[in-house]
Amino acid sequence: MGDIAFLLIIFFMLASNFMKTGNVDLQRPGAPTLEQQEPAKCSVMVDRDGVVWCDGAQVSASELASIIKPLVERDRELAVHVSVHKDLKRDEFMPVVEAVSESGAKIVLTGEPED
Repeated sequence: MGDIAFLLIIFFMLASNFMKTGNVDLQRPGAPTLEQQEPAKCSVMVDRDGVVWCDGAQVSASELASIIKPLVERDRELAVHVSVHKDLKRDEFMPVVEAVSESGAKIVLTGEPED
């Protein structure tokens, strides 16, 4: 019985970490200065095609607030890491930023250091 419980724990630990970033084609924009942030408890990515991903699962921008809101109710200090592909225009990613803001979470925009 202990072996089964141990195997289940390992399975769920691995399964929960596999889909954090997924296979999303994402090139983050560069910035001259960046601050190191704590690891993301919740991450939202918008890829080159404007597809929205929340913790590795494809979602729509309209349902994003309802997904994040229960997480904010459990953790008032929740910071959502938002990554946007560098080629997207403002009108393509702003609905995502507005949805995260509507959920009540803090927003951390992520990027890459410029060379």
